Amino acid sequence: MAEWWEIKLNPKKLKKMLDDELLRIEDDAKYGYVFYFRVLAAGRYYMYLGNFEEGKRYILKAIEAKKKDIENVKKERGYESEVVASHKVKLAKAYRWIGEIDKLKQECLEAVKIFRKVYEEGKKTDRTLVLYPEGSSDFYVAWSAAEYYLGNYQMAVDVKKIFAKNTTGIVSSALAEYILKNDAQALKNQIKILVEGIIEFRCKPDYDEDVYDPWHWYEEAKKIAGLPGIFSLFDPSPPLLPIQKD
Repeated sequence: MAEWWEIKLNPKKLKKMLDDELLRIEDDAKYGYVFYFRVLAAGRYYMYLGNFEEGKRYILKAIEAKKKDIENVKKERGYESEVVASHKVKLAKAYRWIGEIDKLKQECLEAVKIFRKVYEEGKKTDRTLVLYPEGSSDFYVAWSAAEYYLGNYQMAVDVKKIFAKNTTGIVSSALAEYILKNDAQALKNQIKILVEGIIEFRCKPDYDEDVYDPWHWYEEAKKIAGLPGIFSLFDPSPPLLPIQKD
């Protein structure tokens, strides 16, 4: 019987999803393409199948692909663009999967500077993302994640307050709040919610990676709590808010 924090995946179905993804990656390669979201998905599939080295290899491919995406966006939009910042958060989150914390923080530091500047300038010019934040969920979710990973927990919570009309929640903001309040029970409840949501909606390990990314935050929440998970395999740092496993 699975523990309350565990999600039991069907290895055969997972292997089938991985094989399908690998075929798409192979097909892309024939035309000289490497798509970040495909190789990231393959990396996660490998890890959930227990092949962590191969998973890491594909995550590294995703990191290189995302770096190229960032360079292309810089040429099109300029460096101080919210699109660049959002891509940097995706890159940072990929680093999280292989425990490259210093690189994660560097990307988040650069992203936060852009997010804050875009938001402040947006207030002056009545930008839609400021006036109607519910229409720019990717901006606020990514901004909160960047603040969270820098340890700016109050700022991560404040970003959620700006995005108050959001009905599905920003998990990074919630995790930041639990850490600030030293609320282990709330963290436990959050993990249960993530587990139940992933199971109910049959979320694949790469589900909604662009915005809410439930599997990523499931692993992050377990890491904070000191529960077994993928992030702990690559990051030996102690839990921020340990909870009982019973």
